[in-house]
Amino acid sequence: MSENNINPDFTVDDISDPKMRVLYEYWLSIKGDKFLPSRADFEPTKVPQALAHITIINVEEDPRRYKLVLVGSANVKAFGSEVTGKYLDEIPLLYSHVNDRYDWLVENKRPYIYHGQLLWSEKTFLDYDMLALPLSSNGTDVDKLIFAGFYYFPKNI
Repeated sequence: MSENNINPDFTVDDISDPKMRVLYEYWLSIKGDKFLPSRADFEPTKVPQALAHITIINVEEDPRRYKLVLVGSANVKAFGSEVTGKYLDEIPLLYSHVNDRYDWLVENKRPYIYHGQLLWSEKTFLDYDMLALPLSSNGTDVDKLIFAGFYYFPKNI
């Protein structure tokens, strides 16, 4: 993975945003002893403080495509337009910056946190953190992704 800002070896203590921390702790709780939790396990209403930040993506195979089935209002605001219901490859600016990270999550089957500058939006002055969480219907193959984006103004503004 060429993204230097991806950290798959994080702990709860590495997560600075309290809403992101609650979401990750919830994911761990529904995972329990399973390899991966499923979408059926995930109830967004159990993490109301993170709802605006959550994006849920369906993973389709042969060929692999990503469909954004739920995009929280904080993510819509950061992107600058509504993208719910679209495929990632239909959104060129977003695709060019995040497709490799989506593939990484599917192939490595483990969560990560990411910190970087918002280059997939006209709001490139924002820094952001992203929590990436895989889900699996069959317990093995990643078929849904949850991303939670948290956006910050740079300290020098």
